[in-house]
Amino acid sequence: MRVDPRELLDFVTEAFTAVGVPRRDAEIAAQVIVEGDLRGFHSHGVLRLPGYVEGIERGAIRAEITLKRVSKRGATIVYDANHSLGHVVGHRAALKAVELAEEHGVGVVAVRNSSHYGIAGYYTTLIAERGMVGFATCGTEPAVAPYGGSRAVLGTNPLSIAFPRRDGPPIVVDMATSLVSRGKVLQALKEDREIPEGWAVGPDGEPTTDPEEALEGALLPFGEHKGYALCLALEVLAGPVVGAAAGREVRGTTDPTVPCNKGDLFAALDVSALVNEHEYFERLERLIAEVKESGEDVLLPGEPEFRRRERALREGLELPEGSVRALREVADRLGLEPPV
Repeated sequence: MRVDPRELLDFVTEAFTAVGVPRRDAEIAAQVIVEGDLRGFHSHGVLRLPGYVEGIERGAIRAEITLKRVSKRGATIVYDANHSLGHVVGHRAALKAVELAEEHGVGVVAVRNSSHYGIAGYYTTLIAERGMVGFATCGTEPAVAPYGGSRAVLGTNPLSIAFPRRDGPPIVVDMATSLVSRGKVLQALKEDREIPEGWAVGPDGEPTTDPEEALEGALLPFGEHKGYALCLALEVLAGPVVGAAAGREVRGTTDPTVPCNKGDLFAALDVSALVNEHEYFERLERLIAEVKESGEDVLLPGEPEFRRRERALREGLELPEGSVRALREVADRLGLEPPV
């Protein structure tokens, strides 16, 4: 079903304000969520809105944002978000990383106890649009089996890196370190369809195409042992390195009824601290030209998503059935008029 992105943005904003989120923060959260749908990451878009609303109503997610500074040393800051709404926390943390990088050449912001924050690529894009290299990752509830194992121990642990360009949207790597994000399995479950073979194993350790069995079992890492190694590295970065929960201790990223205890890590690198900006852009564009010339169908990371975004803004956003149901559920719950 097609929807006007502006109407969708207004609806999500109203939904958050209806449960006590201050207006400006509600607008930021809505921007992050709708951006997920605009780029085609429907598993991290409005599909999750009912969970966010329920989490706020139950008190597991704080409607009013609280960021307590735990420590600051040079270009690094650690915050405790006290279970605040993750989209707003992530927005503030990413901009703080930019502020630190403007002073030190690099800025690193660690966050403890924030809730689910949507797509990691939103925050790295925010940083890249300010002329810096952006990095973001976070922990999630255990969903991935280590390579050679069959029990969910690690999170899907997204990785996003964005590189600024002189003209046009940045290069944005945004991916789960599992073969697919857990959100895609949740989306399949809500839409009552099977998942492809090779995504997951059931609780018995055997391959499954049943999304319910997959959620009870474990997703598989991409790239076999290499994906597992990267997944573990990000688990350490978003867990022990920032003083947050890791492994099977992580909770609250998918269950809205309990406070979230995951860790987030954001970093900004000021390119001009390392190289003349003109030289950086010249070298980057030469590299991109070589990459593009290697084949007619070669796309840059993030390019399909930005193309999809432009088309949705121009022609309307096509939402899957599960997302439409989620919007109507929230509308009924809060007494609002749904946009679809």
